[in-house]
Amino acid sequence: MNVALFASAFYPHVGGVEELVRQLAHEYRARGVSAIVLTNRWPRSLPTYEDYEGIPTYRLAMRVPEGNLKARLNYQLTHQSIRGEMLQILKRHKTEVLHVQCVSSNGYYALLARRALQLPLVVTTQGERTMDAAQLYQHSAFMNRVLRELLAEADFITACSRNTLTDIEQYWGKAFGERARVVYNGIQTGDFAHGDPFTHSRPYVLGLGRLVAQKGFDVLIRAFAQAALPAHDLLLAGEGSERAALESLASDLGLSQRVRFIGRADRALAVALFKGCDFFVLPSRQEPFGIVNLEAMAAGKAVVAMRVGGVPEIVQDEQTGMLIPPEDSEALARAITRMVLNPELREQFGAAGRERVQKFTWPAIAEQYLDVYRSIYSHSMDMDSQARQRQQT
Repeated sequence: MNVALFASAFYPHVGGVEELVRQLAHEYRARGVSAIVLTNRWPRSLPTYEDYEGIPTYRLAMRVPEGNLKARLNYQLTHQSIRGEMLQILKRHKTEVLHVQCVSSNGYYALLARRALQLPLVVTTQGERTMDAAQLYQHSAFMNRVLRELLAEADFITACSRNTLTDIEQYWGKAFGERARVVYNGIQTGDFAHGDPFTHSRPYVLGLGRLVAQKGFDVLIRAFAQAALPAHDLLLAGEGSERAALESLASDLGLSQRVRFIGRADRALAVALFKGCDFFVLPSRQEPFGIVNLEAMAAGKAVVAMRVGGVPEIVQDEQTGMLIPPEDSEALARAITRMVLNPELREQFGAAGRERVQKFTWPAIAEQYLDVYRSIYSHSMDMDSQARQRQQT
């Protein structure tokens, strides 16, 4: 089987979707399934083609017909050539299944490919309606139309959590029934078997993710100030539009020396940070899944997280960590204090998390997606066979 993964983003960008697509492509190849990646070429300085870790990766200027005058003009001038290039790529790789991971402009081009080549289509939603930092689906009538058309034409729909599937069904207006299921995201547990913990002069609490409003790092900084635990530092890894505001908040609260901004963390640094922390905190206001929770568990660390989105499906309250009401900095401060003062509890939660994370390994996740592909591909072949029989009669 030959699969084209239409990713909303891919390496060198770093994030949950990028890692998901990378891991799936590797797992597919190990099972004799060919996978290519098509994603948006941004910034334009990135190469149009790259063999990334053995994964054929194509970057196209996936423009859409909206935005300012220059953007709309660029679309009109280049759209047909980009569409034609995409279709040639898919034909050259003898693509048999199209799979959209997180719907952005990649979804529009997958929809065009579906209509031109009549290929089976799988759409995976990753909570993009609520987690997009630019609030794409709150502002773009065109992308809302694309999303609805994708949902209408998809042979199968998956979601990264039950909460996310419920949200997209409410958006659609009814349940998808048998053509939808939850397929959780996964974790490469082997990454945490090697390498040294991050070295820091003091014990530290870790927060990791994009520094954007949805991630709630302002709530974490306020909670850390309220907890008043002078022996610990707070390390925040990631980049984003809110970094300057968060640095200013830490300074205003007298925490400039105890809240450290690490910046962008590549895979090796992220693993080291998880392994070196006392425990991990996810303060998100919204979170469809929260793969960082699994990463903390794989490192054997307790998790403190907000009870939002799909997080309660991953973090088991008082078993692998603690769940806190969203936006409640005082409750978060109490949880942080409890964790710092109870190393035995941290160890207990961490051990339980390490065991739980074995249910979210990439081989298991890949097999669930392959089962979806097989089912729709088999159905497509049956439909083609029936059509040929009708023509012959």
